Amino acid sequence: MKLLKSLSLLPRCVSPLQKCYSTDLISLVGIPRVKITKGENRYLLVMIHTHGFTNFGRVIVRGANVDNHLEVYDAILAEMEPAGICAKCLGGGRILNEEDKQKIKIYGTSRTFGSADHKRTRNILQSWTTYKDFRISVNR
Repeated sequence: MKLLKSLSLLPRCVSPLQKCYSTDLISLVGIPRVKITKGENRYLLVMIHTHGFTNFGRVIVRGANVDNHLEVYDAILAEMEPAGICAKCLGGGRILNEEDKQKIKIYGTSRTFGSADHKRTRNILQSWTTYKDFRISVNR
């Protein structure tokens, strides 16, 4: 009889897990964590998550050679919104990407979004296979 009572509680335990590992959350894994171009870029550190699942987010780095950080953010939204993914900017700065010398310098701040956590940006870049052998420096 105790076994039957325990089994009756199983749907209550499994239901939250089904929500956590839905296909919507798995779609975040398919989004590259880093997209930056060569040379000097303005970059943003952005938390992305599926609508309604703010606890299960992923932090990405996006950079481009544009006039202001708002253009980078607009490009991120254009990339994410069709897939139903929300984006929250955590701050910005600049990245000097010298691929030929395998050096990256992260510095500065965004007037629009404030300063990003450059050390966190460095950790994300170092975890990305393209930049794992690069010398990455952080300046305020």
